[in-house]
Amino acid sequence: MRASVALLLLAAVLCLGGGRTAAASPDFDYPAAFNFGDSNSDTGGRIAAGFEPMPPPYGSTFFGAPSGRFSDGRLILDFLMDAMDMPFLNAYLDSVGAPNFRAGVNFAQAGCSITPATATSVSPFSFGLQIKQFFAFKEKVTRLLSQGDRYRRYIPQLDYFSKGLYMFDIGQNDLAGQFYSSTEDQVIASIPTILLEFETGLKTLYDQGARKFWIHNTGPLGCLPQNIALFGKDPTQLDELHCVAKHNRAAKIFNLQLHALCTKLRSQFAGANITYIDIYSIKYALIGNYSRYGFESPTQACCGYGGPPLNYDGRVPCGQTKSVNGNLVTAKGCSDSTEYVNWDGIHYTEAANFHVTSQILTGKYSDPPFADRMPFLIKPRF
Repeated sequence: MRASVALLLLAAVLCLGGGRTAAASPDFDYPAAFNFGDSNSDTGGRIAAGFEPMPPPYGSTFFGAPSGRFSDGRLILDFLMDAMDMPFLNAYLDSVGAPNFRAGVNFAQAGCSITPATATSVSPFSFGLQIKQFFAFKEKVTRLLSQGDRYRRYIPQLDYFSKGLYMFDIGQNDLAGQFYSSTEDQVIASIPTILLEFETGLKTLYDQGARKFWIHNTGPLGCLPQNIALFGKDPTQLDELHCVAKHNRAAKIFNLQLHALCTKLRSQFAGANITYIDIYSIKYALIGNYSRYGFESPTQACCGYGGPPLNYDGRVPCGQTKSVNGNLVTAKGCSDSTEYVNWDGIHYTEAANFHVTSQILTGKYSDPPFADRMPFLIKPRF
């Protein structure tokens, strides 16, 4: 990796805080983590469900082969688990390879939304369905534990469900998908409904014992090559970073309302810790200052087809060969993914995910800010 990134060692301090009714956690020590989300944190759920194949070069940077992650390597979630000295989370639907769920499970599914899925949705596994899967998982764990010690090494203990960390990175698809058929005003008008569904899910988890909540806001959707290619043909519709302005405006309004929801829930969830993470600011700063962090291209896909400036063509997904104008073409990976922020036009490279995680762990992008009680050292292994 480029030296400016490869030598990055983050000594960060991390402690979840709460509101007026919640005490700060004295240690960043969780027996398990339960993640809900979309492709930004999907560690194999969509592929295990059989919705689509995942060809190389997905997974090539770290895993050596496709791992079910929509990146060339690790995701932000993976780096966070690594920072907590916890194993990577297995996807709930992935039963191949004797997965171990003792330290938690990942319900995230690429393409999913907060709002209930419809006949035209990319994925049926909406936030509400992921929560139902969680309760099915918890019920089965309870039943297996009652049968003795045979399965204890593979599944969480019962108190892990109250002591564990509940993580959320979802909402991007609710916004981005609407832009294909709705105006900006219509998308923005839908945000309260989206967040009401999210609030309902959080309350359901809280009522069942969840107390530690870790919530990512959504990133700058207008800076994804996919959206620039489709909605950025008119230069007047782009912002100062050549991202689609309306997508980013909607994302920022969504994030403001999500932040307000987190603040409200702190006063309602007695004994809970709710940490809101500003992913948008981290990613937008990365795209705006990419060369400072050792990257060569902020909005050109590493794995794609079409060449600069975006190297993205929705007809030819990363790693696949398709017929375009009568010719067979292949969307190939770049020679060095550490030079790119974007991986496949929609998702980020492992190098970019590492950078985002390093910024998260400074505590500067969280509300409440991290306290100085638990030091972390996150080392890149590229």
